[in-house]
Amino acid sequence: MKKVLLITSLIFLVSGPSMFSQSTSKGTLEIEFKGVRNNRGQMTIGLHNTDEGWPRKPQMNYQWNKVNLYEGVLRVKVPGLTYGTYAITVLDDENSNLEMEMFIGIPKEGWGFSMNPPFRLSAPKFNECSFVLNKPSKLISIDLRYAGKGK
Repeated sequence: MKKVLLITSLIFLVSGPSMFSQSTSKGTLEIEFKGVRNNRGQMTIGLHNTDEGWPRKPQMNYQWNKVNLYEGVLRVKVPGLTYGTYAITVLDDENSNLEMEMFIGIPKEGWGFSMNPPFRLSAPKFNECSFVLNKPSKLISIDLRYAGKGK
């Protein structure tokens, strides 16, 4: 009986703390932007982990210069994201002012959304753009759109 109690106590001491702690798994999101028309400015994203504030008020923002742009494709990484559901808004911020340039209501810079929903005159819904990060690494591809001249 003492042996069983001793073994049970040892098992609890070794595994007990991990039984009570919640581990939050994290992964790296790799994003491939396709159809980028030039290397001026920076690529910016709004990363949303809820539909609250979608699409204009993201929970996280990231920017990258376009030095590694090759044949219209730019690949970037966002490490350390907690597993969960996300959606992305993209701005090809060619003048690096962190704002979409418009001319009579038409975007002058490129834009895109995760999951590449069909083009409409209004922003797509969060659930049309959302994806799940549930493994150490995930690659998504986002097609850039440009109004008027360009791609």
